Parts: sequence; structure tokens; C-alpha cells
Amino acid sequence: MSDSHVAPGGHNYETQIDDVAGAVHTGRGDIIHIERVEFAAARAAEALRHALSDDEETRQLLLDILRHLSTLQAQLEEWKELHHLLHELLAAFSPFYASLRTFSYAQIEPKNGRTLLRGWRPCQTEVDRLMDFETRVEYIHLSRDREEIRVSRPDWGARIASLRREVEDRLREERWNAEGLIDLADEFNQACDCYLSLADRELRRVIGKVQRLYTRLLGGIL
Repeated sequence: MSDSHVAPGGHNYETQIDDVAGAVHTGRGDIIHIERVEFAAARAAEALRHALSDDEETRQLLLDILRHLSTLQAQLEEWKELHHLLHELLAAFSPFYASLRTFSYAQIEPKNGRTLLRGWRPCQTEVDRLMDFETRVEYIHLSRDREEIRVSRPDWGARIASLRREVEDRLREERWNAEGLIDLADEFNQACDCYLSLADRELRRVIGKVQRLYTRLLGGIL
């Protein structure tokens, strides 16, 4: 059977899908192909360059706004990445955490932590990814511009890494009790939740700033 499906009336679904590929939905039911948008942007940029060739002040103002938008976009991408990594970490942590809670509710004391350590391995992987991300962060940090709302880079790396070491040290002990480990796990879960909420809040804040800038910029043109 052919991969191409023909709808009643002779319309080819495969062709329709190819036509839509690379398109942008405007929210008004329209579809604009990205190539057309890029072409229009290039024409608009050329027109602006020509119009502002004798107006250095306005040109500089526009460049400053665009640089600011670029910085906000970079912040947005980093907050999104942090949000994703924390979500993945909590997903990996959930089965381990559930096992500990089961021991607690049933009042069962595992023989040792090495059995649980195997369930902790996925968490180690996700914490490593989080630490690697922290080394690459460039835009989530204390702003040097006093006019900006200052956002301190969260200490998610130091806090979560410290709790990870405490959990692993406890799991490797020859003599240990589940209660103390559960307390650590509760703290680990709370820290991850706290930073996830922070990332979500900052995502919304940056999106709001981008939308306000576009509204102010386009409101004076349209």
C-alpha cells in the first residue's frame, strides 16, 4: 500500500502535510509559511536600515530594544531548560521516594541501604545533568544593570548536590535507619519543588516582559 492517502475529492493528505510543514499559525486561523516570514523580515530590515540611515538616535534606540529582547529570549530559554531538568529529576526521584514512604507506612526496616541505592541511580543521572547545566548558565544571574529587576541565580546546584551527597552517604552506611533517610528525602523533594516553582515563576515573569516590550514597540508602529 502506498504511504500517500487520497481523500474524497482527490485531495492528497501527504501533499497537504508537506504544504503545512514549516508554517506558522497566527492564532486567527491563518497559516504563514516561515520562508515568507523570513523574506518579509529581510525586506522590513532593509527598509528600516534605509529609513534610519540619517537618524542615528532612533537607530540606536531600536538596536537597544532588540538587544534587550535577545537577552530576555536567552533568559527564557535557560529558565525553560532549568524547569525541564527539575521536572525530569522529580520524575526520576518519585519511585525511590515512594519506596521509602512505603517502608515508613508499613514500619518495615530494609536490611541495608544498598538495595535502595539501585533505585537512587536514576536520580544521580538527573542531578549530574542539572549540575552540568549550571556550569553553562549565562543569563540567569544577578543583573549588572541597575535599571533591571535583579534576579539572583538560584543556588540549585549547591543545594541539591549537597542533599544528594547526604542521601548517598546515608545509603552506604552499614548501620542506618529508614527514618533518617526519609527526612533527607523529604528535604530533597522539597528543594526540587521549590526550585521548580521558582523556574515556573521566572518563566512567567520573563514572558510578561517580552510581551510588554513587543506591545510597546508594535503599538507605535501598527
